[in-house]
Amino acid sequence: MIIAFDIETIQNKEALALMPEPEVKAGNTKDKDKLAAKAAEAKAKQVEKAALDPMTARVASYAAGGLINPTHDGEQEYCEIIGTVDDDGERALIQSIFRMLGTEDMRIITWNGIGFDIPMVYKRALILGVDPANFGAPPMPAWTKRYSTDRHYDLMQIWGGWNSQNFTKLDLVAQMVLGERKVEFDVTTIPMLLETEEGRDKLREYNLKDACLTWRLWNRFNGFLFS
Repeated sequence: MIIAFDIETIQNKEALALMPEPEVKAGNTKDKDKLAAKAAEAKAKQVEKAALDPMTARVASYAAGGLINPTHDGEQEYCEIIGTVDDDGERALIQSIFRMLGTEDMRIITWNGIGFDIPMVYKRALILGVDPANFGAPPMPAWTKRYSTDRHYDLMQIWGGWNSQNFTKLDLVAQMVLGERKVEFDVTTIPMLLETEEGRDKLREYNLKDACLTWRLWNRFNGFLFS
């Protein structure tokens, strides 16, 4: 089985409250107002990045596209969204991901899965006490080997020649290669979208589009950038 895989994350407000205040370098400044402004700016940056750090994030949804079911003819797509925005809800979502990753002969396609999606899932699982082995999924290094496409095609790595200086965004490459673009979306609105069924549909559309673009790029790259 081979699928394109993509996750979306949100801030974990409970964990963020436990994080230490960011360090602020005062330099020669002694003005209390300026120091307060610097502290506020540093805190804002910490909060802004919270959804990208396994210690302060939650996995909010995942999408898969491609040959999801080997007994089914043709391509499929699937998206699952966190049920309740708490540890139990996220735990159930990650267990679902591991059931998929534990499928026999599973191979995945991502855009920056080595650097983000896979480490985020496994580190959140570690924090939440979810053992991938219970679902037949291998440890994280099985998916994050550099220069390898045995289990995982990270198309950002492949496109950039495994050189971080050449990495670029999915939206740009999809536009140039496929003539398609990601769904316009503000990821900071995800927590609010989770509160309504209409909002969840918007998140589902966004997440699925990323997975489907990744799948289509894999099909275009195949025979050119790998075989």
